[in-house]
Amino acid sequence: MQDMGDLTFDANEIVKRSYEVVSKIVPGNTPEEKVIQRCVIATGDFGIKDLIVFKGNAIDEGIKAILDDSNLICDVKMVSAGINKRNFGGAVFVAVEHGDDERLTRAMSGIYRLKDQMDGAIVVIGNAPSALIAVCNLINEGVRPKLVIGTPVGFVNAAESKEMLRELDVPSITTRGTRGGSTLAVAILNALVNLAYERSD
Repeated sequence: MQDMGDLTFDANEIVKRSYEVVSKIVPGNTPEEKVIQRCVIATGDFGIKDLIVFKGNAIDEGIKAILDDSNLICDVKMVSAGINKRNFGGAVFVAVEHGDDERLTRAMSGIYRLKDQMDGAIVVIGNAPSALIAVCNLINEGVRPKLVIGTPVGFVNAAESKEMLRELDVPSITTRGTRGGSTLAVAILNALVNLAYERSD
């Protein structure tokens, strides 16, 4: 199957060699290790392997949601653009496209407006800490996504928003501290898409 846009022979060889390099640092074949391997390749940073936190049955819930064509709610267009749509059939909602409250960031406002689509959905926040805080607030109000991938990056509320998420009773995949970003969020999601594709065979 297509893994990371490897539509040509050369691209496929690059992906294969990338996994060969990364598997020397992140050996193993568990679902968690496959996700971490994908993240290391996406970032070119072996240190990222020590920052990823899996909570609850995050892998299984993510795979189930993907196989069920559940909604996906993300914070920014960069996340939606990176999704492996060949193997993901759910509806995709981008929070910044729904934000309309001048008092809040567009991502935060958009998350609140997408509340009704969030139950049973996969939520992917790769850029905006404010959006992840909104997701946490909605969870505290009783909304129940299947999985939250939270890797917002930066020095204002990024680490705090991820800590907030990890304290909640919801399956999640996050990064520790200020590091993260949309590229990392997409890598986690697409690793789950690949795992779901393999499981459906």
